Amino acid sequence: MNHRLQLGKKRGLLVVPLRATSLCALRAITFLLIARTCLTYAAAQVTPVPPFVGTNSETWEEFGVRSIPSGTSILGGIASISGDHMVTAEDFEMCCVTGTPSDGTILMNSDRPSGPLTISFAEPVSAFGAYWGSGFCPHSVLCFGDPPSILTFRDVAGNIIGTDSFVYMGDGTLAWHGYRFATPVGTITRTAGDGVEGVAIDGLQATVATAPSYLGNISTRAFVQTGDNVMIGGFIVQGSGPKRVVIRAIGPELSQYGIPNPLADPTLELHDGNGALIASNDNWQTTIIGGIITSNQVAEIRASGHAPTDGRESAIIAELPAGNYTAIVRGVNETMGVALVEAYDLSPDSNSTLGNISTRSFVQTGDNVMIGGFMVEGTAPKRVIMRAIGPDLTQYGVPNALGNPALELHDSAGALIASNDNWRTTIIGGIITTNQVRDILASGLAPADGRDSAIIAELPAGNYTAIVRGVNETTGVGLVEVYDLGQ
Repeated sequence: MNHRLQLGKKRGLLVVPLRATSLCALRAITFLLIARTCLTYAAAQVTPVPPFVGTNSETWEEFGVRSIPSGTSILGGIASISGDHMVTAEDFEMCCVTGTPSDGTILMNSDRPSGPLTISFAEPVSAFGAYWGSGFCPHSVLCFGDPPSILTFRDVAGNIIGTDSFVYMGDGTLAWHGYRFATPVGTITRTAGDGVEGVAIDGLQATVATAPSYLGNISTRAFVQTGDNVMIGGFIVQGSGPKRVVIRAIGPELSQYGIPNPLADPTLELHDGNGALIASNDNWQTTIIGGIITSNQVAEIRASGHAPTDGRESAIIAELPAGNYTAIVRGVNETMGVALVEAYDLSPDSNSTLGNISTRSFVQTGDNVMIGGFMVEGTAPKRVIMRAIGPDLTQYGVPNALGNPALELHDSAGALIASNDNWRTTIIGGIITTNQVRDILASGLAPADGRDSAIIAELPAGNYTAIVRGVNETTGVGLVEVYDLGQ
């Protein structure tokens, strides 16, 4: 990339003079006292960056020399540019200097625009930069101090997250202005300080924002007993908005998958962070009104796509504000059997996520070990810590705690990708390539008892299963947990 093409090269086929802003008369002294840029970044949402190579670029070479209609697709199809008087050219008369391309032989300019120049992103970006130029005359009062270019950055909802204002003061070589965005940007608007000053732009670079990853669609399968040995699933709603979820207790349906001793008639309770019962269900086709449930939910459960296949199973749809929640599964009339507790995210586009999931149950052997499932969603990997807790539960008065829990992590194909027995001794293998003890301690989530197990993993999007069993086929109450370390 040639960032500084020399002036004086042969003029192109199309040369467009830039208006001198009412002759820009006699403003040299005033603008000598003005800084070149004026940055306004809302709460560090916008950070200036040096030249970079993004995921998408635009050098205008493909367009040749011609007019550019408003709404033209650019940057490899991830954006469009709108405005008027837009043309591509080999150079651009910027009052006393000649603007030249920053890359290749073609730039784009808009002379005497009647409105703003807007770049709209079909795919929001986390970074954008380009080389800019406008009228300037270093040796004359004419054109000196032309009005600034004002850039306004808006997120996908149209909210302004920052602005930048700069005056071109170069020799014809376009000047770089680049930015990184804490919130993905949907539109960038360039406005002239006086409403009509022309502009040249070249060498556009944009980085498509990576969708944040999060934990979603969580579930645990275990043998449900009675009293302290019912199945208790916990999760946290994190973020600024409420999270709409469907919570299910599955039993009879498991028999079709060859799982022996399914819980014949599971009931479901939902408790808030204070332990208060806020919703319950026994048989999803009959809604129990009370707490946060104020109307019949059968139609909503069907519409969610997560209606249980057996009428004896239970389900609740809830709109939950940020906080801690507990789902309890037990058998009707103190019955026992294998059951599944699940929480599905029905509002993945909201400003909240499901996170830090855990389930407590009685861990047996064979098919009745405890199996926790979770999903990493998004395009970026998610760093998590998984724990299998047993001995640590005794300090909370939980009887029959699992004396020595072992932990396995499996991917969506069922392959074992990590394991641990006693967190202070790392088991190298699969995705675990180095000693993890220091990382576990640094996470702030190291188990209190050395016999408990823990794994830290950087997981790409996909489905994962954590299995907890007792060493040497021992049984007892255990806790399986998944904590998000990336928040």
